[in-house]
Amino acid sequence: MCGIAGFISLDGRRDPGWLDALGRTMTAAMAHRGEGAGAPYVSSCGTVMLCATRLAVRDRSDAGAQPMTDPGGRVVLVHNGEVYGSRAPGAPLWPRRTTCDTEFALQQVCRESDPAAALRPLSGMFALAWHDTATGRVVLARDHFGVKPLFYAFTHGGLLFASEQGVLLRTGLVTPEVDPEEYVLRSWIRMDAADDHTWLRGVRSLQPAEYLVVDRPDTRTHRYWMPTPVDGLVSPEEIRDAFDRAVAERAVSDVPRAAVISGGVDSTAVVSALTRAGVPVDGYVLRYQDGIGGSGDDVAYAAEVAAGLGVPLTVCDLGREAAADLVPVLPTRLMRPLLHGAELAMHHLYGTVAADRNVVVYSGHGADELWGYQAGRYFPVVDPYAPTHIHGRHYLTHRLHADERPVWARLVGWMAHELGVDMSAVTDQVWARTMDEYRALKTASPLKRGRHHLLRRFLVYVNDMVDATSSTFTLEDRPVFQDVALAELAFRCPEHLKDTGEPGSSHKGLLKEALADLMPESVRHRRKQGFPTPTDPGYLRRLTELADGFGAPFGLPPLPAGLRAELGVGEWMFLASTSAWLDHLAEFRTHPRSHGEQFRPAVALADPGQPRRP
Repeated sequence: MCGIAGFISLDGRRDPGWLDALGRTMTAAMAHRGEGAGAPYVSSCGTVMLCATRLAVRDRSDAGAQPMTDPGGRVVLVHNGEVYGSRAPGAPLWPRRTTCDTEFALQQVCRESDPAAALRPLSGMFALAWHDTATGRVVLARDHFGVKPLFYAFTHGGLLFASEQGVLLRTGLVTPEVDPEEYVLRSWIRMDAADDHTWLRGVRSLQPAEYLVVDRPDTRTHRYWMPTPVDGLVSPEEIRDAFDRAVAERAVSDVPRAAVISGGVDSTAVVSALTRAGVPVDGYVLRYQDGIGGSGDDVAYAAEVAAGLGVPLTVCDLGREAAADLVPVLPTRLMRPLLHGAELAMHHLYGTVAADRNVVVYSGHGADELWGYQAGRYFPVVDPYAPTHIHGRHYLTHRLHADERPVWARLVGWMAHELGVDMSAVTDQVWARTMDEYRALKTASPLKRGRHHLLRRFLVYVNDMVDATSSTFTLEDRPVFQDVALAELAFRCPEHLKDTGEPGSSHKGLLKEALADLMPESVRHRRKQGFPTPTDPGYLRRLTELADGFGAPFGLPPLPAGLRAELGVGEWMFLASTSAWLDHLAEFRTHPRSHGEQFRPAVALADPGQPRRP
């Protein structure tokens, strides 16, 4: 875990002192993401600034400090995340000065003139930015799955980027505004609303497996990797070999390690494999109190797993008051309203892990999106067996989300009406954005297309949530299943082999077969569980009080009595967190900027627009 940020001028030279001060402000805003930071890099041409905070996980010496430059001084790089290696390793370009992965990444980008060729074989989770001082080119890149975020905005004649949206706002160069139509759209589709837009106007998110090239004054985005959706035989032995390699790559660490143990297949397999490899880990499981929801039997399964492996287990209790107290806090980290109770759980769990002085956390995020959710039940398609050109647009745009959460849909519909947002324009965007990634995979299989949508939408939502909550406590979460070799196997594997749908068949059956010896039979046959909706009256009352105390978001009128009576925990949490988030954004606009004013150029410059896709 690190934080990276920077500014690239698109209209000419900047004062070096201005760039240095901007870098120091951005570094300070990222302090929670690392243990320390060096001075910002300011290019001699006066057009590029790169800065970073560093959480040293491998090679904790000063030799791994960032920004890092190759021995010849041509390329300067900043790096967030972990690069474990390359699937196409080349000979070192110079004798290694460190054992840290930042230097490995630097060698890789120096080896290849084509960014795609440098990035495609990398194994890891990363956000990178580098400046080639010979050509003047700057490249921003995000890992294959979007584990590590990278946000950017075009402002004041340049491109400003950072690992967190809040860092952009701290500069005073980005106005914290919310577009009502975008707010309604992202609220309507909730957890699949992960794309290059964000909840803030003008702030964009670089997408998984994409890089952005700045050849001043031009900018372009490119996609460097997509899974290959060609059906072929995939054996449990192949899956197991790829899984074992993924675990081995992620096992290297010079800091204490922990693991989430939910008592499910994915986390159990990860912890078991680490333990067999002799990697010491502490286990953690979340337990909900006061009837506020969650998978109630996680602790029993996790305790069985931990006892069998000899892993110490800490039970993290989350009660009504603690959960409610987090509702106004978390939106300031996520930079959006709360959409799911998992956000509260993750934040609480990571806080306990960090309090025990652990730094690296292993998790099973990504296994469901690659190996589960079968038969179209979780895909944005009404009929997975229909021809690909006539999928149910009306169902996706008007019925799917409303059928899943009818009260939520009525609440968002009411807010749209009061905000003057045309819901037909919103649902048109739902269709366009969903089908963008659904059609991007070149295959006739609707199930593989749906899985690609899951990979590029829902999983990215999860990854952003994990990064925001873990980085609050200066932790690095390593999701073992988000591995390119495993993903390629998952997309090669015929979908019906993952879960046959036959009576008594097992969710993620093929994956369980491959990992069978890593878990007790009780875990292997445990039914898949999600996060049930809390029903505790006391918790509902507490959230209602919070929402009423904040007042209606956007200055909306009071809720109609009939709709108010229908709202449950999720809706009240959403309303309260929206108001808290909007209040937080208002602070950036109304309070005197401690640093931002000094960065404003004397003349306002036109926005150069968004990057062009090839």
